[in-house]
Amino acid sequence: MFIVSTRLSQSPIHGTGVFAGESIKKGQVVWRFDPRIDLEISEKEFADFPPVFQAYLKTYTYTVETDGKRKMILCADHAKHVNHSDDPNLLDTLDSTQDVAARDIAAGEELTCDYFAFDLEAAAKLGREKI
Repeated sequence: MFIVSTRLSQSPIHGTGVFAGESIKKGQVVWRFDPRIDLEISEKEFADFPPVFQAYLKTYTYTVETDGKRKMILCADHAKHVNHSDDPNLLDTLDSTQDVAARDIAAGEELTCDYFAFDLEAAAKLGREKI
């Protein structure tokens, strides 16, 4: 979940994006995994959903592997709208439980991340391999 103020707006990158609602300092924690709001969906649970909701999940989740098991993470806040950048202003921590600002971010600037840093399905979502 975001722990800074954000807002949604049309993105010049793709569709809807997340924009900083306040100035953010380099190194500041911006997002933190919180199981109370960030839902983990197993492959079995995914398979039990109707196809229309599976399509939604493929769009708005990211996929990780823990202890040899793949699971999808669905963020229930604005985080599901963060767009990819090859030069992101947010960086994933090594354990992928937090995002920190890669540099100072101005209020109103779009927040971006590198899908390849944490999402096993990044290549399929972006239609390309990491550059």
